[in-house]
Parts: sequence; C-alpha cells; structure tokens
Amino acid sequence: MVNHYLISTFLLGLIFMIGSCMPPEEARDVKDKLLAEVYNKPLYLSELDGMIPRSATPNDSSLIVNSYVERWVRENLMLYEAERNVPKDMNIDKLVRDYRASLILHNYEKQITEAFLDSMITDEEIIAFSNEYKSHFELETSIMRCKFMKLSKDAENLDKAEKMWADQDLKKLSKYCDDHAIVYQLEDSIWITKEEIKDEFPKDVLSSMKEGKEFKQTKDGFNYYVRVMEVQSKNSDPPISYLRNHAVKFIIHNRKLELVEKKREELYKTADQKGHVKYYN
Repeated sequence: MVNHYLISTFLLGLIFMIGSCMPPEEARDVKDKLLAEVYNKPLYLSELDGMIPRSATPNDSSLIVNSYVERWVRENLMLYEAERNVPKDMNIDKLVRDYRASLILHNYEKQITEAFLDSMITDEEIIAFSNEYKSHFELETSIMRCKFMKLSKDAENLDKAEKMWADQDLKKLSKYCDDHAIVYQLEDSIWITKEEIKDEFPKDVLSSMKEGKEFKQTKDGFNYYVRVMEVQSKNSDPPISYLRNHAVKFIIHNRKLELVEKKREELYKTADQKGHVKYYN
C-alpha cells in the first residue's frame, strides 16, 4: 500500500531542492555545457555555479562536479518514478501551497519572537515550575553535584594545578584544564550521574564519590581530583537547580506561544475593524 504522507513529503523536498537550482531557460547561455539528462530533463554546468571553491584544484573540481552529477541523476530518477506513482487523490498543488504557507508563517513567527520575546526568567518562576512539575521528573538514578578533573601524572605544571584546585581558583584552573585535562567539570550547579563519567573514571574512584567527600586518587597513570558537594538519591524529587534547564525551556516555549497568539489576535481585531474580514453563510 502506498504511504501518501511519505510520498508527499518526499516529493515536496525534491521539488523545492531541485527546482530551486534551475535557472530560467531563456537565461541559458547557448554555450552552456550539458552534463546529464534524465528522461529529457537536463542538467547544465551553469547550475553548479558557486559550488566549486576558488582554491579547488582541477582534480578537486572534477570530483565535486562528478559527485553532484551522480547525486542529481539518482535523485531525478527517483523523482520521475515518484511522479509516476503519485496517487490520483493527491493534490500536489495544494500540498505545495500549504508547505509554502507553513514556511512563511514559521519565518514570521520567528521574527516576532526574536524581536519581542522577553527571555529574562526570575527565580520565582523557576520555583513555581519546580513545585508544579517536579513529580514528573522523579529521578531514575542518583545524581550528584560535584567538581572533578582527570589529569595525566605527567601533565605540565601539575603542582600549580593542584594548588589551584586546593585554593578553588576556578577561573585559572578552568583555563589550565582546557589545555591539559582529560576530562573535567568545575561548575557549582551542574548535576551528573556516575553513568555519564564511568568511561573516564575507575570503579573504585566512582564508588568513593559520596556527598561531602573530597579526595585525590592516582591510578593507571592518571590523577583523579574529586569534590562532591551534594547527592540526590534515586526515586526522589529532583532539586530546583537540576530542574532549572527544563524550567527555562518550558517557560520560554510558553512565552513564544503566547506572543504569537497575541499577535494573531491583534491582526484579527485590526483587520476586522477595517472590514477586511468577512464571513459568509
């Protein structure tokens, strides 16, 4: 059985992708080189304008052209066959109009949100979200708020790194870790699971990571530095700081919906008052 939705989606994608590449026939240079043809549909060299970098060698240019031609041939063969199998009850013109309208609307809604969206979120809003939805985020595994870094025993200026770790000079330590750490996490508010770092930490180091514990351990040529501030157990309600990212995304999403809906209603009222909206029985 033919899947109408899949065919329509595929057709629309190909129509826009292939159609957008084709210049008007009247603008075609009579000397333009014909590269390929599929069921009387031509591909000319001019359609590849801008695809080949100025720095490309002749060999690179040839590879780019050949690759594009091969892809074009296969896509147009698929398109030809798809067109032959379009269901009789499928209105392609309506699908194209609807798709075009959805793209235009999406772009306008994006303009509205970029121009008018208030992205400032207060702690009160985060707390309200947490109180209302925390039961939906019950922890499936324990999480911990911790800092750590994994350094080679031969890392450059290791003694300085250890002093920065002890003094909690996080600004300088972060810069050092960017250059020398195998893996590190120095933010206060980040929650992680042991599963997320199990590939970088030995089992005995992971098992030692408990709330309020700070230690250094050396194993297999690496130094592990760990400072665990807080642990939240499995099946408990997550802390507010853990839910913050979820809250921000949720609040921003709702604001976007409200902003677009407000604009929609404003446009309706203005058009209705000016007589641009008419209903007929």
